[in-house]
Amino acid sequence: MKLLLFLLICTFSAKGQVLQNPDKAFAQAAQSGRNIMLVFSGSDWCIPCIQFEKNILSDSSFLRFAQDKLVLLEADFPQRKKIAQPLRDQYDSLAAAFNPKGSFPQVVLLSPGKKLMANVPVKQETPERFINTLKQLMQ
Repeated sequence: MKLLLFLLICTFSAKGQVLQNPDKAFAQAAQSGRNIMLVFSGSDWCIPCIQFEKNILSDSSFLRFAQDKLVLLEADFPQRKKIAQPLRDQYDSLAAAFNPKGSFPQVVLLSPGKKLMANVPVKQETPERFINTLKQLMQ
């Protein structure tokens, strides 16, 4: 029973680190001075997006790394579930600025001032390799 409770708490806290609200993410980045890792995703239709969520964004080692270094923001473009229109408008605006080709998944690093720092390659890779890539891009 204790193990189940622990796993549930870890699951909720891990998912809680990835923000869906751009206003909150940019405010948190400005306040903390951390860069933003913006992930463009199609959570209910894009197989590589679902794999990236499962293999990287939900990984405990990645979340520990990101906790002190990044604000994680997901701009989700699902096909089946509905996104509130004001939020969808913000996602569309972010996509126009940072993902004009409409690639999924697309990951970009932004400065706290919303300036593009780097496009992050998303391949079938381990969390450790993804973390190393981010470290190199943030130098």
